[in-house]
Amino acid sequence: MAAFLLITTLMTIAGLIVTMLAGYMAAPGHVAQHIFFALATVVLGLFSQSMTMFFFIGTGKEIKDKVKGTAEEPAVIQQTKSFKSSVFPSAMWAMTAIMVTFIMGGGVGSGKTPHWLHLAMSIATVLLFARAYWMQIRAMTENSELMGRYLRE
Repeated sequence: MAAFLLITTLMTIAGLIVTMLAGYMAAPGHVAQHIFFALATVVLGLFSQSMTMFFFIGTGKEIKDKVKGTAEEPAVIQQTKSFKSSVFPSAMWAMTAIMVTFIMGGGVGSGKTPHWLHLAMSIATVLLFARAYWMQIRAMTENSELMGRYLRE
């Protein structure tokens, strides 16, 4: 499951880049492909980040239930909290950025938002998803070690 979530985040980054290229190459009045790519990328991006957050909530609960009442419980609880405190903010910023960028695209289409602002937000979104990916891969590696230690059966 962790690998699938990381792949969906990478696919979102790729989708953002493809969407940016489609927008850049679109002739005025012919942006349907750019909008289609943007919609698909937004759905994938929101899915990847929200499911990653649920992944850490679920695995954290499962691990905490397994160590309940043992001497290792406080350390394990602290580790699972550490994962969430590093992953959740970066995931939320990435989701916020992708939604704002998408909404700004509508503003560009209506002439209310300048192109450069939409482009700047697009670049920021790619960077925020890359940061989220980096935070997630580190936390998922450590979480996997905890799961291997406590959830082996």
